[in-house]
Amino acid sequence: MDALPLTCHDWHGDWNYTLHPHEYDQTAGVPDPFDQPSPGLAWLCHPALTGLAARDWDTLIATLMTLHGQQREAGLHTRRGHRARLTAPGTGRRPTLTLADRLLATILHQRLALPQVAVAALFAVRPETINRRIRDVRQLLEQAGYTIQPGPHRLASLDDLSRLAAAEGITIPSKIKAAC
Repeated sequence: MDALPLTCHDWHGDWNYTLHPHEYDQTAGVPDPFDQPSPGLAWLCHPALTGLAARDWDTLIATLMTLHGQQREAGLHTRRGHRARLTAPGTGRRPTLTLADRLLATILHQRLALPQVAVAALFAVRPETINRRIRDVRQLLEQAGYTIQPGPHRLASLDDLSRLAAAEGITIPSKIKAAC
């Protein structure tokens, strides 16, 4: 309570006060979970699967976060027919797949040739959802000037992904079932 920017009123200040929301940002210092993979899928960020070192991953996701915000606002502007927001940014339902999940899905599909149906099963969404999200991320990657290079492995199923992860020494969380 001490950190809140309160101005107590003269009359019964302990009951009557004004909270200044513009001075207090409760999200300051809190990382945006949208740039992190879902907890059970963090193992997919391994450089052997993505072809990206941790520093390169962080740089790419930061770039895509900026571009995604612009892409989202442009899409909302088109749907609304005007620029003015009626609600604050960040309000509303959180998407099923984080941006990091979407990037991972795109990398698995483009770099390792994992079929979209298998990627959808891995992320527990419908294949149509994966298809749309991969298309969105491809646009973002194109805007960023980044190309996903094909990897040395071609995967046809989640079993192949599981075998590759095991061969690379990647620990898959036990609650993730590789065979679908």
